[in-house]
Amino acid sequence: MRAKAPPDSGENRGGEAAPAAPGPVCGAVIPMSVSYIPSRPAGLDEDDESPRSEWAWPSPPDPGDLSKRVLQRRTELHLSKAQVAARAGMSLRYLEYVERYPARPDAAALRRLAAALQTTPAALLGAGSHLPPGYGRMADPPLMTKLMPVECHRLIAAGGIGRIGFSTTSGPVVLPVNFAVVAGTIVIRTGEGTMIDGHGDEQVAFEVDHIDEALCQGWSVLVRGMAHRVAHPAELQNIRRDTTLWPWPGGDREVYVRIIPDTITGRRIEVR
Repeated sequence: MRAKAPPDSGENRGGEAAPAAPGPVCGAVIPMSVSYIPSRPAGLDEDDESPRSEWAWPSPPDPGDLSKRVLQRRTELHLSKAQVAARAGMSLRYLEYVERYPARPDAAALRRLAAALQTTPAALLGAGSHLPPGYGRMADPPLMTKLMPVECHRLIAAGGIGRIGFSTTSGPVVLPVNFAVVAGTIVIRTGEGTMIDGHGDEQVAFEVDHIDEALCQGWSVLVRGMAHRVAHPAELQNIRRDTTLWPWPGGDREVYVRIIPDTITGRRIEVR
């Protein structure tokens, strides 16, 4: 009795052999499709921080302490990510990772990155962050130069952290505040009943400085002038439109104090 051939064998129902499927001819060209995946979208700059650049990463940014210090230092030096990566001898992709996530580069990579950013590995890791700026002793006497008023205005134009000083019945007081510069004047946001509010209509001093530990240099700007509480609705509207101030203490801080400079002086200190 003849066994029944399986359905996929070369034998058909009539008992005749089915023709074999044609196989590839030796040397024949077999067409194939290739999908090209670009390393970066067309038109996207290497330092583009817009949401379009999120396509290349599996998760949103979650920067660690090192990430924030690297980004801050790179911004201070006005360097692109490509420039820092080339100086540090690392890939642009890895530097992007360092600035976006809690990276842990090895000692050699950290030294190269610190050299590219003109700082030290210890500084990138936050050593000395609990100490006052400039606590170290300089190896050579510093050189001091005076700053012109136009340079002073340029240095403080971006706003940031400064110190306001005024006289009280118990003696002079200096307080740290965050500030903005609006139309050449210093604007501070505080709350009702605070010490700054209580001295918001008198002669004050305002100081801003910056110290670069790695480069052993720094600058300071001193503004002297009359302060006043902003009460006119049109003036308040202009300030709120032109700037955004979020005082660090939080809470209800709806008092705006404006300092109109009478004099502005500054100096730069560096070791050469």
